[in-house]
Amino acid sequence: MSRNEIRIAGAGGQGVVTAGRILAEAAILSGSNATHNQVYGPQSRGGASRSDVVIAGDEIGFPLADDIDLLVALSGEAFARYRPEVAAGGRVIVDSRCAPEAGDEVTSDFAVVDTARAVSGGQLVTGVVALGVLQAYAGLVDADALSDAVARRVPAKHREMNLEALRAGMELVNGAPA
Repeated sequence: MSRNEIRIAGAGGQGVVTAGRILAEAAILSGSNATHNQVYGPQSRGGASRSDVVIAGDEIGFPLADDIDLLVALSGEAFARYRPEVAAGGRVIVDSRCAPEAGDEVTSDFAVVDTARAVSGGQLVTGVVALGVLQAYAGLVDADALSDAVARRVPAKHREMNLEALRAGMELVNGAPA
């Protein structure tokens, strides 16, 4: 496996930081090396937030993402801010609510936020829905390892809801129940 740099970006409260931690843990459970770095604004809810995850089969000499292979943008602000940092040939997944106008380069758009609202009644599981989309779209980690990492990283009282969110995200890509 070569080095993959993934950025999950959106607004505070969407679970972006948690999603990055879960993805890094799932990569390790899948037998890869991984690093996770997070950046978020001064507000815990609504401010800009991002998680960068580097996944590699070999040792990771430089732990930060500086050549983004895959951007998952969960807000219009995140898309506008981070799209220029995607490497040539990189892929972009964007929430359909903030999909840019025709002519802008987007690989795929999915109803991530709407799906999270359907599952949880709010944005609580947006990051986990995004992980489901990421898994079904790019397959960077083992699906069972991702499910295990979600179960380990979320509070017990929200475990089943988050696992449902993960499946719902995969279904957005696959078009049928996973």
